[in-house]
Amino acid sequence: METLRGLDVIQPVMGQKVYEQIKEAIINNTIKPGTMIQERILAEKLGVSRTPVREALRRLNSEGLIELIPGKGATVTKITIEDIREIMQVREPLECLAVKLAAERIQPQDIKYLEEMIANWDKEINCTDPAQINFQSLSTKDIAFHEYIVEIAGNKRLASILNMLRDQIRRITFLTQDNKNRIETSFPQHLKILEALKQRDPAAAEENMRQHMQSIKEYYYDWFGFKEANL
Repeated sequence: METLRGLDVIQPVMGQKVYEQIKEAIINNTIKPGTMIQERILAEKLGVSRTPVREALRRLNSEGLIELIPGKGATVTKITIEDIREIMQVREPLECLAVKLAAERIQPQDIKYLEEMIANWDKEINCTDPAQINFQSLSTKDIAFHEYIVEIAGNKRLASILNMLRDQIRRITFLTQDNKNRIETSFPQHLKILEALKQRDPAAAEENMRQHMQSIKEYYYDWFGFKEANL
């Protein structure tokens, strides 16, 4: 009986791990938009049975990351310009509110942590060979910077709403990350946000974040080959 109860626990844990592995591969662009996913092949690659893979694909389908195709498998959904527009319409005011609240609450240890977080960005950005730049590492630091500001803000409901967008924001960030010019533009924007936080200036922090969000939106539109006027 102990063995049976143990198996009951192990199976859901394994299923959760399979789900997380596939999801992270989609979000970080290892599995690219439009890719066909076959349950059998994926199960073989992960070294598991088809059951946890099937359940993971159902969950990912409900989250909009894949589209199940009866009799064929699944396709990783593509990100559209409409997705970008809607996400940024929601993200910008929330990020601006978060940094404004953070400027009112920030503590010396928070400033130190943010400074340490971006301390090595400059070295990576100034690498003369773009092939040597770890874009995924820089994107991960970028995302962490914003998430920590939300944490400092101390508003649980604000954090909850942004958390709902987190996977979509991460996926877009990783998809569009491989551009050295974008990183060179983004880095000083983060420094301006950090400086306003250090000065505990809510108005400046909010304005710097708004400019940063506008810059991100324009970059996304350019990356997808669209202009805002076309929307």
